[in-house]
Amino acid sequence: MSSKPSERFVWAVDTLALDPADRVLEVGCGHGVAVWLACERLSTGQITAIDRSQKMIEMATRRNREHIAAGKAMLKTAALEKADLGNKRFDKVFAFNVAPFWLQPKDALAIVRRHLAPDGEVYLFWDARHTQPGRARELADRLSEKVREAELSVSQVLVKDLRPVPAVCVIAQP
Repeated sequence: MSSKPSERFVWAVDTLALDPADRVLEVGCGHGVAVWLACERLSTGQITAIDRSQKMIEMATRRNREHIAAGKAMLKTAALEKADLGNKRFDKVFAFNVAPFWLQPKDALAIVRRHLAPDGEVYLFWDARHTQPGRARELADRLSEKVREAELSVSQVLVKDLRPVPAVCVIAQP
């Protein structure tokens, strides 16, 4: 990768604690930085990444062309609610600052649940850029509540002091 990845993406992929054989779905992959970081940890596993923006998928594809050629990454232009994921099941599903998980969590998480492996986990990351300093824990609590309203069980809530702003992660299972 040409430039050093953002601290938030490094933290997010570290938090996933990927197994080399994991099947992973990233919703809202943007430039594909997390895809690249995840592929560096996968051997027999694969990451599927979707983003509603064709331009983002084009940039992510350029960044990850070697991983795509090796079969470790598959990228698609699609919004979560319209993504054709077929019968795929994922061990880990993650998203960073993806609006449907905040605005329509029941709908978004219902789609994710249909594609989770039996022991699969969901990792929702959010940065605190619109949160007052020192209030990241409250952001994490609000995100946790949205996940619970979607009838998932929250197993862990993390708050990480990152630059330029803190970030949170809510880890959940059905």
